[in-house]
Amino acid sequence: MKTAKKLKAQSEGIPCFECEGGTLQSVLLDYQTEHSKLGAITIAAVPMLQCDSCGATVIGEEGNNRIDSFLDKALNVITPVEVQAFLEKYQLTQKRASELTGYGEKNISRWLSGRARPSESVSNFLRILLAEGGAFERLKMKNFSVVPTVHIPPRSVSRTRKKAKKIRRRKELAT
Repeated sequence: MKTAKKLKAQSEGIPCFECEGGTLQSVLLDYQTEHSKLGAITIAAVPMLQCDSCGATVIGEEGNNRIDSFLDKALNVITPVEVQAFLEKYQLTQKRASELTGYGEKNISRWLSGRARPSESVSNFLRILLAEGGAFERLKMKNFSVVPTVHIPPRSVSRTRKKAKKIRRRKELAT
């Protein structure tokens, strides 16, 4: 199946690129593909152009958008709207966001425009930063120290030791 992003659904009069004898007609067809994470997938009712003579198909912009939308949802990737919300929430330029996160400025630009799909881990990271202001502040300050664990106060430890000694004494006396 060939893709042509520039072709629109109004296909009347567009000659077939394969046979050159037929015309491309708007149709809704199931689109099947393999994905490394999702396996075999079928996306129902994808708008395409199909030759009325040889059956060759072309996926236009509308069809590509439908496929991308399906994959975005299935892979739980962050949307361009969410990326924009992240930038706006912290008043970041793409350049500053790149400096803070370590992601390339061009990648951020592609995610914003929808020309590229960020990975699941990138999506999760940006969503955490968007949801948790404290996480963003730690990233901004490069403060990655481990939060101290809770220790048992010394008095509690000494009480436990005293109880253990009493139990030992009772056992010794019993024998």
